[in-house]
Amino acid sequence: MFGFRKKAAENKGADEQEIDRQAESISEKITTLEQELANNPRAGETQKQLMLEYNRALSLFAKSRRFRQEIDPLFVKIDELRNTIRKSI
Repeated sequence: MFGFRKKAAENKGADEQEIDRQAESISEKITTLEQELANNPRAGETQKQLMLEYNRALSLFAKSRRFRQEIDPLFVKIDELRNTIRKSI
C-alpha cells in the first residue's frame, strides 16, 4: 500500500550518494588547483578556475551531509583568493 514511500527513500539515498561523489570530486579538483596556485600565485587562469570550482562546491557542499561542515572554510578560501586576485591586478 505504501510502496511509493519506499521507492522515494531509495531514490533519496542514491541521490545523496551521487551528491557526495560529486562533492568528493570537486574537493579533489580544488586541492589540485590550490597546489598549482601555491606554486605560482600569479597564475591568472588558475585563479579563475579555482574561483569557479569554489562556487560550484558551495552548492554541492550544502547538499551533502559529509561536506556541509566545509562551507565556512570555503568562504574563507574565497575571500583569500579574492584578496590575492586584487593584489595581482
